[in-house]
Amino acid sequence: MTQSVWITGVGSLTSLGSGFDSVTAAVRSPKTHFSTVPKAWLDLPSAPDAFMATLDASAEAELKKFETISTDRATAMALAAAAQAWQYAGLVGTALADQSPERCGVYWGTGMGGLDTVEATYQRMLIERAPLRPMTVVRIMSNAAAAQIALKYGLKGANQTYSVACASSAMALGEAMWAIRSGRLDLAVVGGSEAMLAPVVMAAWRALRVMATSANVKSNDMPCRPFSSERSGLVMGEGAAAFVLESERHAKARGAKPLAELAGYASTCDATSLVHPEMDGQVRAMRLALQDAGMQASEIDSLNAHATGTDAGDVIESQAFAEVFGARSPPVAATKSQHGHLLGAAGAVEAAVCLATLQMQMTPATLGAFPIDTRCASIDVSEQPRMAKISAVLSNSFAFGGSNVSLIFKSPKLA
Repeated sequence: MTQSVWITGVGSLTSLGSGFDSVTAAVRSPKTHFSTVPKAWLDLPSAPDAFMATLDASAEAELKKFETISTDRATAMALAAAAQAWQYAGLVGTALADQSPERCGVYWGTGMGGLDTVEATYQRMLIERAPLRPMTVVRIMSNAAAAQIALKYGLKGANQTYSVACASSAMALGEAMWAIRSGRLDLAVVGGSEAMLAPVVMAAWRALRVMATSANVKSNDMPCRPFSSERSGLVMGEGAAAFVLESERHAKARGAKPLAELAGYASTCDATSLVHPEMDGQVRAMRLALQDAGMQASEIDSLNAHATGTDAGDVIESQAFAEVFGARSPPVAATKSQHGHLLGAAGAVEAAVCLATLQMQMTPATLGAFPIDTRCASIDVSEQPRMAKISAVLSNSFAFGGSNVSLIFKSPKLA
């Protein structure tokens, strides 16, 4: 017998700020949170004069509490976001999780977790000619965040790390939902973190010719413009978001209240290109997620687009929306225009946006969308948030390698 999966806790650290309140504030009063790369980087070969979205001061201060000799920046972000989610869920001081730790797990996503340490390690070894630190390996390993979260909270069930480029944390959410729904787990800490705002990585992305730079943007105030004919590319961000997922039965037993229900999930692969998206795979992901949730397309009230502000990505996703939703396309939001593209953490951060959408009954803005690309004209976007009756939100995360993930969040039905 399947069980409903409730989201009972949420936490986040991004350029928007620290905590879920910073996400709701951004939905209510949208603005960009970008800066340019440090000037010192411009002296390095191939380093781009690009835009990026770093943690704001409050998130940076929260992060410092979790930095140790054994935590990479991405892992410290994960621990900080997980601590917020754990507290939000009312689990601080409770012994319920301790009574069945083998039925409590961690599902985490990251594209290049440990990269901050990798770059520092090469600098230390090859430039400074200094010995490496003893905890280098455990800082670099991709499963570091999941392992550290499990250690902190004594979670002895499944401990899974997903590294599927930009779909990593969305996949972690979906797979955790399935594990709880099937009865294999009662509770899971789920999310994603990414910290790759470093010169080498930025130069590598610039080589792909997909980044917004000072040379190609129309306005420094609006460098990321999903769906616009004046788009100039993506803006890379950093941060983390975490959630507590529980079976409805487990949450009710401890008196917890849900923020939302995670109701549907699907993942597909294009199997056609490493870097170019393909509409069929995206369409299948959305339709399979609807099938998983037992819903019709007409029941979706708002769409969170992957929309990074690149030409191919925006156009293909617009076409996929039209294929799935037809003439009755729900309002579309692309909030990377505010917080940037967090790569492996993008799905988790935008899941927090979806929770805010449901709680506030407000479709977020897509800043800089106009003038809209005529090839994207079939979708309904706005540069201002819009009040609406919203019971279900579909969120997309699409990745290099051809991986597509769609998630469906619903307002919970409380007996």
